[in-house]
Amino acid sequence: MRIITAITERALEFIKPGMTISLGGGSNVHDLAVALATKPQLKLTLCTPSELTYQACLKLGLKMTTLTQIKDLDLAFDGCDSLDYQLRALKSNGGIHTLEKICAQKAQVYIILTKSERLTLQLNPAIPLTLEVISPAVSTVSSLLSAPGIQIQQRLASTVASFARTPSGNCLLDCYAQNWHEITTFAHKAASLNGVIGTSFFEDYVTNVLALEADNSVKEIRKDEFK
Repeated sequence: MRIITAITERALEFIKPGMTISLGGGSNVHDLAVALATKPQLKLTLCTPSELTYQACLKLGLKMTTLTQIKDLDLAFDGCDSLDYQLRALKSNGGIHTLEKICAQKAQVYIILTKSERLTLQLNPAIPLTLEVISPAVSTVSSLLSAPGIQIQQRLASTVASFARTPSGNCLLDCYAQNWHEITTFAHKAASLNGVIGTSFFEDYVTNVLALEADNSVKEIRKDEFK
């Protein structure tokens, strides 16, 4: 029998019977799905922006609803690749950030489940800001965003253990910087370009963070703490 982790236990505290919930990507979200599969009495409505999570939930016996059938979400749980103390996140490696943002926008509460080492003062420059771009615009977008200290690579199937295209069939451009001090300016410029569908920079979406510490405790940060 799989042991419920500390971060899963804390995540479960947010969930009430009858809620409509999105489960994003990542191992922590998968662990939450495993736990929910043992709690049919909650009678939840579940959806996901991730095909991998969708298939995993079906194998667990969870009934899934498509994202297009959901108008509002009580909660959305997700992972991240990097997160700072302003609760700005980079969600790049999965290549599904556009769909994940749709869930974040629909959710009253958007909760990131992550390891504490991914929560840092500044966003990790080893993590790219990823753009979803329609194929005809790739070369133009790459050219317009090229600048000193910025490297732009089109994601290929062999680049990472992920997808080279989005679920909508669009291309992925990974943008690397020496640091992400000016990420807001860069992300806004990228988002304004014709052909860019979305960016993996989540600037004002995260409401809560549950970060698993090395001692197996869970650190919670809430957006309202910064007001």
